Amino acid sequence: MTKNTNRWNRRQFLGTSALGVAGLTILPSFTIDKGTAGHPKPSKLDKLLKDSSYVHKEISQDLSECAETRWLNKKVEDFVTIYSTGDSENLRVSGRATLELSQDKKYEGKNCICLTTDTSIENIPSRPGCGLTITLNKTDLSAYNRISAWIYPESTGYYNFYFPVTIGNPGKAQSHVACLLPNTWNRVNWEIADIERDAVERMSVSLLLPGCPPEALPTVKIYFGEIRAEKVQADDDWGWELKDRIAFCHSGYLPNMKKIAIAQNVTDKNFRLYNESNRAVYEREVREVVNEFGTFYELDFSDFSACGEYYLQVDSRQTKPFIIDEQALDASIWKSINFMRLLRCGEDIPGVHSACHLNCKSLHTQTQATVPNFGGWHDAGDLSQFEICTAEIAQAMLELALRVKNRDKKLYERLVKEGKVGIAWLLRTRFGDGSRALAVSYGMWRDNVLQPDNESIRRSVAENGPFENFLASAACAVAAGIYKEEDAVFANWCLRVAEEDFYFAKKGYEDGIYTRRWGTNVDAQVCGAAALAAAELYALTGKEEYVRIGAECAQTILSCQKSDYPDWKIPIRGFFYENPAHTKTLTYEHRGHEQSPIHGLVRLYELVPNHPDRAKWKKGLELYAEYVYKTCELTYLYHLLPAHVYELDKLNIERFTVPASHGTLEWAHGDLQEQVKTGIKLGENAYLRALPVAIQRRGYHATLLSKAKAVSLAGRVLNDKKLLQIAMNQIEWVLGKNPFASSTMYGEGYNYHPLYVAYSGQMVGSLPVGIMTKGHADLPYWPVLNSYVYKEIWGHTTGKYLFVLADLV
Repeated sequence: MTKNTNRWNRRQFLGTSALGVAGLTILPSFTIDKGTAGHPKPSKLDKLLKDSSYVHKEISQDLSECAETRWLNKKVEDFVTIYSTGDSENLRVSGRATLELSQDKKYEGKNCICLTTDTSIENIPSRPGCGLTITLNKTDLSAYNRISAWIYPESTGYYNFYFPVTIGNPGKAQSHVACLLPNTWNRVNWEIADIERDAVERMSVSLLLPGCPPEALPTVKIYFGEIRAEKVQADDDWGWELKDRIAFCHSGYLPNMKKIAIAQNVTDKNFRLYNESNRAVYEREVREVVNEFGTFYELDFSDFSACGEYYLQVDSRQTKPFIIDEQALDASIWKSINFMRLLRCGEDIPGVHSACHLNCKSLHTQTQATVPNFGGWHDAGDLSQFEICTAEIAQAMLELALRVKNRDKKLYERLVKEGKVGIAWLLRTRFGDGSRALAVSYGMWRDNVLQPDNESIRRSVAENGPFENFLASAACAVAAGIYKEEDAVFANWCLRVAEEDFYFAKKGYEDGIYTRRWGTNVDAQVCGAAALAAAELYALTGKEEYVRIGAECAQTILSCQKSDYPDWKIPIRGFFYENPAHTKTLTYEHRGHEQSPIHGLVRLYELVPNHPDRAKWKKGLELYAEYVYKTCELTYLYHLLPAHVYELDKLNIERFTVPASHGTLEWAHGDLQEQVKTGIKLGENAYLRALPVAIQRRGYHATLLSKAKAVSLAGRVLNDKKLLQIAMNQIEWVLGKNPFASSTMYGEGYNYHPLYVAYSGQMVGSLPVGIMTKGHADLPYWPVLNSYVYKEIWGHTTGKYLFVLADLV
């Protein structure tokens, strides 16, 4: 190891090429063809959104606002070389690879070590990897808090590779997953302040072999340059403190809704709002808010509604530009749609993949029949696809399309077109007896050749799930109404399937059927989906049978709701239990469906106006609103919607992912209870948490946005502006009004982190699983470290985001 004795050379610090910064070149995103950096000026916004080239141009995003650009420009105070270019000592190769000193590739004048591997792994049962391990002999790296490594993957036909880089003390090592572009030098850069590193035995750099798609060649060469441990000013990544940052919604604000930014350590009495000409157009006094986490200041300019481009200033600090406009969130909607376009499976996606997974099928275990399961969208970075997510994403797009139809024809048409991708997959991957493709794991890029002796292509097993079939029924019912004008045959197919799947789901629920992956049925959730589907089918067909069934489901929903005040120090009602017996509270750790019971009640209330139970449905919605108001008052933190009321004796361990490597179920149950206890104590065994509890699957955008959808639905049907504002606050959290002042949508706003994309490159419009927690504390955590699940791109999150906006824009 070589100690730094000179000031860091700027050319070295920035890397050999701007395009070589790991993860910073974005794939074609089908987004705006002009003005994508930052925000377009309102004077240009209307032209931008109506320009027909808006959804057809393939461009690269301006990267100046990406957090990784900021990280790379941090001053390096000191560094030590962990690995010198060309050094073959203390190296060990693992997996399917060979190691040699290259005579062709050089880094800063030195020949590089080359790792050569073969990506043809389709017929290997367990997907292999390869890597390089550097022996460090218990080196103390505690004086350094960042790793920088230069890596050059050489390949033909690939768009991206993902490389886990692992370092830390024995038993405490953590992996940062870098997104590397082929055929250029990439700088892997990540902060390790949270990792124990005073006795590091080894560091490893691995490549998870991605498979070999038809457009690629199997040989991949990986060249290594320098690897260094550096000392920089580390990011603040844990807790509620802002320090010198200002938290605001980076995309902007709607004119008739609240407009609030949050700051700390303010000395000025007033703040100012400036327009694009740098003229102060508004000034008000800052509002002090004190809670257990510190003193915060609200910059509230809600009574200013003039459309335009602005920035805020308080003390010597100012925000980046944002807009006030009725279309302030439209750019994020377009980017979200186009992100889903990039996730499509089974067709050529420029810059991402050729037509993929054409030889993948789902198997009906009783009949041995199969259906091709390509199509739809890759749901996450790991190329999986789940029916639940596909159904909800498609319905979210179609509901949003109806919302914008009269104001923006092009956006309407684009939503309808993309939504059809999901609906078509739901139609094609069912067996017509209740069984369907539910959990599809493609796992790798494949050659699309159907070999007669290769049964591994049948790895996905079909199942019959009541919740899944109710979701498909609801989505297809909404689709039938939308597509009837443009494609009557498709619309009739949607309606026929919606009715069939409704009764498959009803029978499955009555028979107690449930899926192996998701466990026993949650009455409040399943009956919510059933009531929703029944209401939509009644609106299409006029059949009173759907009203009867929907009303029965609504009775079950309401019986799951806490309607009386418990004997707690802080009594709260209006939340839901899983079942009418109230033995388990309705909570979510990862995927979120809290909107389900509310969605069912809302659509029945809207579509069956003369039903004798309508007042009961409204009362249930009002009780839920009361619950939301009360819990928001108790946890005033960035206007964040609190996660759940937890009761220690009513935690359902079945709803939590507990890998065997983490411990026993008994241990997990105890750990979850300890997490719960860090929340606000409501009663003897009852607590309120700002963020959900979880063991492994931490990251909470989906749980947050599913609850926000419940709130936006109730707000819309009750005409409650306060509820609608609470829902909007959650959109703002996602888009930058959080303690890290970080937009979590890649390519939208400012300070957005590179995400865990695995097989694909970074994609504009992608949302991750979400901001997570660390340990037992009820505190947000958003580290530089890039890994699953919290930073993994997830169509489910995007679907929830669009679902909420369907009630707001």
